[in-house]
Amino acid sequence: MKLHEKLSLIQSEFKAKKSRFNNFGKYNFRSAEDILEALKPYNQQHGVYFTVSEKIVLADTEFPIMESIATISDGTDAIHRPQQYSLQHKNKYGDIETLSGNAKQIITYILNQQL
Repeated sequence: MKLHEKLSLIQSEFKAKKSRFNNFGKYNFRSAEDILEALKPYNQQHGVYFTVSEKIVLADTEFPIMESIATISDGTDAIHRPQQYSLQHKNKYGDIETLSGNAKQIITYILNQQL
């Protein structure tokens, strides 16, 4: 069975609870950790694995750039979904803000797009 066929089966069976709550926005959400934990039973059942990696790709600028990559593989084929983003940016007042929590949001977005 090809990787995209395995992924299609997983997508039809997969359920991840929205176990986190955002007090500010008053909504439930699932984190990258929730998704990866819920995927563990499918790793062995379908012979696939899911990984997340993060690395700094451009550090010597005013705004460092990080890349997060979600990978789905069966050992033969792989799907890689990279996303690059700045670790800092200037807000509307010209102040520099750090986006350290953004890494997990990007990974959650990538995983939600695949599953």
